[in-house]
Amino acid sequence: MNVVGLVWVGVRTGKFEETVEFFRSVLELPVGLRRRHFVRLDLPDASVVEVFDPASGEYPHFTTGPVLGFQVTDFDAARTELAGGGCGLLLPVGGERGEYRWQHFRAPDGMVYEIVDYPNRPRPQAASGAIGVTKLVWSGLSTSTFSTTAGFYRDTLGLRVVEETPDLIECVLPDGGGLEAFRRGSAMDHPHFRTGLVPGFGVADIDHAVRILGQRGVPLVETRRRVWGGWAHFRAPDGNIYEVKGGSAPRAR
Repeated sequence: MNVVGLVWVGVRTGKFEETVEFFRSVLELPVGLRRRHFVRLDLPDASVVEVFDPASGEYPHFTTGPVLGFQVTDFDAARTELAGGGCGLLLPVGGERGEYRWQHFRAPDGMVYEIVDYPNRPRPQAASGAIGVTKLVWSGLSTSTFSTTAGFYRDTLGLRVVEETPDLIECVLPDGGGLEAFRRGSAMDHPHFRTGLVPGFGVADIDHAVRILGQRGVPLVETRRRVWGGWAHFRAPDGNIYEVKGGSAPRAR
């Protein structure tokens, strides 16, 4: 399977209006489509965040927290490989052939994901808004079935592993995105990662993004700095943990 990037995050939440307003007003993602129980918010690289109200009746299998979507180069082959590799396909294929298509599935570790066919993906646009979210750059998972998850990332999705220890696996994608899984309860674990997959949004300047989040009253759970930049984990109104991640602006001498 040839996974090339992270292109979608979906969340089903009883805090529908609050969550939509958070993504719209705090992260300043533009609304691309709004229906009564559904909102799509667009990122500059043409990836999306979709929020579903349980009142819609759609996707009741979204029970493992935010659901992550992987863009693949051969959708039909990837779907066949998932079905033959111990992954349960959930519902029929969505979308239209030759356009945007998706397939939800449950991985062997119990988490729900999707694969995406995106043949006419638009060119990236410049980021807008004070925080300056650019794209989906990362996803992390704390799991008690660490070995199963690591095997799924490595062997089923075929992701390139850059580090693997008994308690951590880190993978990178061709578009620069990354996936990490942590053994729950280990020294590598993040104890607040208990809401399922943690999606990470890219920003140009992590210090600026953290400052804006703080000014807007967003509860920051953990912030880390590195020589290249850093990340901050925060809790959104849906109760789930998300991340902003990026570099640092050059400092004046």
